[in-house]
Amino acid sequence: MSSPWTLARDGVVPHCVYSCRMSFMRSFIAFTLLLVAVVVGFGGMGAQWLDRLARTPAPMQRIVGPLASDPQVVGALKDTLVAETRRAVPTELLAHPVIGAQVDGVVNLAVDAALADPGMQRAWNESINRSRAAYVAELDKVHRDEALESPTIWFDLTPLVDLGRSRLTAVAPEALHTYLDQVQFDEARLPLGQPDASTSRSVADGVAAARNWPWLYLASGVLVVVAMFTGSRRGRWVALALASVVAVVGLWFGRSVVETVSFPGGDSLAAAIRTGIVNGGTQSFLDFTQTGLHVAYTALALGVLGLVVASLSRKAG
Repeated sequence: MSSPWTLARDGVVPHCVYSCRMSFMRSFIAFTLLLVAVVVGFGGMGAQWLDRLARTPAPMQRIVGPLASDPQVVGALKDTLVAETRRAVPTELLAHPVIGAQVDGVVNLAVDAALADPGMQRAWNESINRSRAAYVAELDKVHRDEALESPTIWFDLTPLVDLGRSRLTAVAPEALHTYLDQVQFDEARLPLGQPDASTSRSVADGVAAARNWPWLYLASGVLVVVAMFTGSRRGRWVALALASVVAVVGLWFGRSVVETVSFPGGDSLAAAIRTGIVNGGTQSFLDFTQTGLHVAYTALALGVLGLVVASLSRKAG
């Protein structure tokens, strides 16, 4: 029995049937390619967001930076800095009945002055940047050697402690300067948690792979071009419009899922920072993917417009 293609070639099946089937196949292939382009584009968008978050200072500073003006965080930060400063003071100095009380009072004044200092936000941002860079460096090590232990997430308080130390002598009476010279500050870090080994490896691999986001965007663009050339005159625009609808629905669904992400709060500084990272990171992702929605809407409008023009051209022809 002859196939439809053989019949069409031999003139048994009307040419319009053969042409319609070919047009449908071309349009279906174009739609499939566009769907793959959407998926690859989503991957590129997520990878770009993650790469910028991990490798550049600005996104994390926008996420965690506002915490420096949160009264609850400032209160917890004061307690932490006072504790770190007292830890740096020699024990015998604090044990002195007269000098110890004076030093203790100066420590509280110095921390209050540091938190009210105009350089406080700058020191806070530097803490954020150091913490981010240190953790990403540890993740890169885990990516290269999976046998390594899961790294702890540390928040580096050193810039804030340095700011407090600079205020220490400024607020202290001259008579205490000799004693304050004995204060030796070590590196101050606040543990935020230690993910399990499996989670750390997954995050490390994701952060490493995220560097390839330009190639994902390029692949998505190439697929779109190939799809548009593959589709028929009207079918390519139908495929573009349908793929754009899929992209819009996918983005809305993904964004709605991300909006449900939450993290239990707490009274400690570590808990406040963890909550701020999760909440701020969620908002950062939503803001970043807003551009993707605009692109999808633009592609949908372009598909509808192209379909209208192609239909009018066909009628005119």
